Formats: sequence, C-alpha cells, structure tokens
Amino acid sequence: MYESGLPLNSSGFTDIKQSLRKLDFPICVKESLRTIEKLCLSINGLGRAQSIKQTDFAMELIAEFVFCEVDRRGFKRKKLSAIQELMLLEVVCDYLSHPNINEVWRNSIFMSLFPSSHGDRSRLLVKLVSLSISINNSSVLSATAVLIQQVGCTSKFSIQLAQGLVNDHFILVPKGNSSLQDLPTIAPLFTANFLTAVAEIYYGADKSCLVPPPSRLLEVVTLWVADNPSLCITALIINLQPALPLGGIPMPAVTPYAGLFKWCVLSPLYAPIEDYSLYSQLHLALLNSLFENEKSVSGNNVISTQSLSTIVSLIIKTEGDNKTKQQDSINIFAQAVHMALHTRCVYGNKQDMLTQLELLSSNQLMSIVINEHRASI
Repeated sequence: MYESGLPLNSSGFTDIKQSLRKLDFPICVKESLRTIEKLCLSINGLGRAQSIKQTDFAMELIAEFVFCEVDRRGFKRKKLSAIQELMLLEVVCDYLSHPNINEVWRNSIFMSLFPSSHGDRSRLLVKLVSLSISINNSSVLSATAVLIQQVGCTSKFSIQLAQGLVNDHFILVPKGNSSLQDLPTIAPLFTANFLTAVAEIYYGADKSCLVPPPSRLLEVVTLWVADNPSLCITALIINLQPALPLGGIPMPAVTPYAGLFKWCVLSPLYAPIEDYSLYSQLHLALLNSLFENEKSVSGNNVISTQSLSTIVSLIIKTEGDNKTKQQDSINIFAQAVHMALHTRCVYGNKQDMLTQLELLSSNQLMSIVINEHRASI
C-alpha cells in the first residue's frame, strides 16, 4: 500500500487540501489517490456517521485533484488537454496496478472515481479501459468488471462503455489489437460482462436499429466463446462479495447467452452473406458452451424467458419478408431454445414462453421443440 504523510481526521481535511494544492499536475493526482486509499481503509473500519463524512471528502478530492473538474472554490475548470488526460490515465493505471493495493480497496476507489451517475467521466473511463486492454492491465479490467456488474451489464452506463470500446478496438482499428485474443484469460469476468453489454448494442428491439455487429467484433466474440466454453457463465461462478467494500451487496449476474443467441437467430434476416459462417460458428459455440457447462448452469438463472420471448417479437416483425430466411432464423432459434431448456438454465414462466413461440410462422423443428418441452415442464 502507498503511504502518505497527510493527516486523515476531520480537522486535517483543510490541511490536506492545502498540501495537495501546492503540488503540480500529475503529482497531485498520485498523492490524492494515496490519500483516498487511506480514507477507504478508514471507511471500512469506522462508524456510519464518520464514514459518510470521509466519503464526501474523498469525492471532493477526486473532483479537484484527480480529474481537476473544479477549483478550490468549487467552480468548474476548463477541461484537461489531451496530453494531461493521457498523463492522468497513466497515473490511474499505475496506481490501480500496484501489487500492494488490496482488491477491495481497488474496487472501492474505482467505483468512487467512476460512479455511473457521473456522465462526464464516462469518456475518460472508456479511454482508461481501452488503454488497459491494449497493455493487458488485468487490475483495471477486473475493477471495471465489478463496476459493470454492480451497475448492471445491460444498463445505459455499461452499454455506452461497451460502445466506446467497440469504437476504439473494432471500428477505428478494424484489424483489431492482437491482445484481444487473450482477453478471456487475462480478465475473464470483464470479458464476460463486456459480452453481455455489447450484445445489447446490436439487433435492438426497434426494427430500425436491427443492425449487425462489425465483422471484426463478430469474429473476436466467436473466437472467445469457441475457445473458452465457460466464459459465458463466468459471472455466475465468481463470488463478488469478497471483492466489494464493506456493506456492498453483489448484484445478480447476467450472462450473454440470450443476447448472443439473438445475434445468431437474426443473422439470416439482417447479416451480410459473408458473415454467415461466423454466425454459424458462434451459434455452435454457444450450444456447446451450454452443453459442456450443464452441471453449472442447471437450475441457475442463466437465460430468462422474457429475453427469449423478445427474440420472438423481433422475428415476427420480419413477416412479409423472405420466407426462406425467416424459416432459417426460426430453425436456429429452435436449436437455441431446445438446448437452453434441456440444460435447465431457463428461468421465468416457461409455459408462457412456449405460447409465445407458437406465434411464429409454422416451423417443423420449432413445433417439435415446443411439444417436447411442454410435456416436461
């Protein structure tokens, strides 16, 4: 743990700020992070009233000395230059990667730095995570994974973060970063939660937004799932409780299965022909993942009936379009539904879901799946 010579009691708060104001940027960032770490240590061991006071003080330090958003009087300052932003990101990366910083403290500080309610910092968070992906910084990626899960993988905050990362690594650089291939090994929870978030970006509920993912993104996602069958259940098997600050409650895990199956199901209707093979590989990898992890997923809240029913409505919106492609789409969907029900990982009102499936155009395979599982539910 970093050590700071600054006092950490209520009467010393003013002295702390005065000392930090004497430091140049980015030294003030380093020193304020060390001070905030000591505050986090105190917060985890003190009573409620004092911890609230120290939490508020930590937020003031972050605003004035880390992100330089306000001056000593609390007035807004002009934004950091591009060079200053890079210096800031490097300091934060180095600090969070220090071998002596406890995981709980790291996550506590990270969530304080990037609260989901603070939209202005989202842009810097994208840059920080993007940098961490490029340099394989597992500490920052692990902290990001916890933040995403606590906020909600399908929340607006997480989806915007995922979109920013897609822009940096799959659109601006279509050939991608070679380090992406190893991301599931370097940061499995981050990769899994990123998959859940990114799956929501494409093939949305609005027909006007039914656009496929970039080919490079599809290629990498397919590789991840195919080479790492347990990746999609990572959020289910990792216990976040020991990694959270005192009093933190782990939010329910959400897996990427439904979102990625949606990609595969809708691919015959919207994807470019040259990507068909990749979608087939992804579909097979997802089926194999459920099959290989049957003991782990069985009885767990892995895929909701509501998410599968949403796919029904998206297929129905294509009625009147190419009938052959629609049948291909329903066939893929039937295979996904069968494997999900067979591995007993679907939760929610299954009978209602089967009724929703009957709204689809007549399809022999889907009829078999519905009849088989209706008898066993």
